Amino acid sequence: MRRVLAALLLVVGLVALGSSNACSDDDRAPSRVSRRGEACQVTSDCADGLSCMPVPGGAGGLCVTGVFRIEPTGKECAIVECSLGADCCETPKERCAELFALCQTDAGARDACDAYDRLCGCERGERVCSFGRCESRCTDDFECTRSSGGRRCAGGTCVACAFEDDCPAGRPCVNGKCTPPCSADGDCAGFDRCVDGKCLPSGCLTDRECVAATRKVDARCGTAGRCIVPCQTDLECDNPTAFSFFACIQNECTYVGCETDKDCSLLLVGDAGFLSPKQHVVCREKNPVTGVGGTTP
Repeated sequence: MRRVLAALLLVVGLVALGSSNACSDDDRAPSRVSRRGEACQVTSDCADGLSCMPVPGGAGGLCVTGVFRIEPTGKECAIVECSLGADCCETPKERCAELFALCQTDAGARDACDAYDRLCGCERGERVCSFGRCESRCTDDFECTRSSGGRRCAGGTCVACAFEDDCPAGRPCVNGKCTPPCSADGDCAGFDRCVDGKCLPSGCLTDRECVAATRKVDARCGTAGRCIVPCQTDLECDNPTAFSFFACIQNECTYVGCETDKDCSLLLVGDAGFLSPKQHVVCREKNPVTGVGGTTP
């Protein structure tokens, strides 16, 4: 009897040992992770270094690069037509001398004077290059009316108006231009505000305005009337497969800028080649007037 009992216990022990070594649900091999460009539902579905980016209108997403690793440069891309005042001259010096001689005649041929001022002003320092754009400089109103550059000389620049009386009735003078009057802020472009019938430069006043301008529900109106889009990841600011040079820097979606002229040429022009012979694509320091380059993230 003892031998039978011992045999039974041995069989039970072997069965238990075999059961402990068998495969269980927890021992199944993990499913294959998705690689770049493959489908996913959550970031844990993607390989290391990738994140799951939702596909617009789709039920899932795609595994993409989650960290852009592009450092900000403080520069912007721009299409310029000059770097020096001399670049603004359209005709050879010989032609300029001829036009100047005609302009100095007793009759003062108006066409010759207009042509000289427009094409050869840089010979007298009246054509200058300002942030990549050719501009005319003046010292008095007569120079402006003679060159058809405007009626008034304001701050060395020919403008259409300097006072309200320079404009037709009902059209206020704003920044040297006769503009249509406004009756409400909605009549003005961007964040400009209607003040006493004039659209004047302004900035955002409320977070809701920034939500409307950026189409980002988390956008808020920061200091100096500038919209800020807060973020925690780069993917909240830009698309790694259609990159616009925005990234999450210090928890704000920020334009990272350019490093070289070639960066800008490839970004703005590509192979289209639509620039005129006098236009050039450059990477430059940010324009203090326009501020940061690029577009809204």
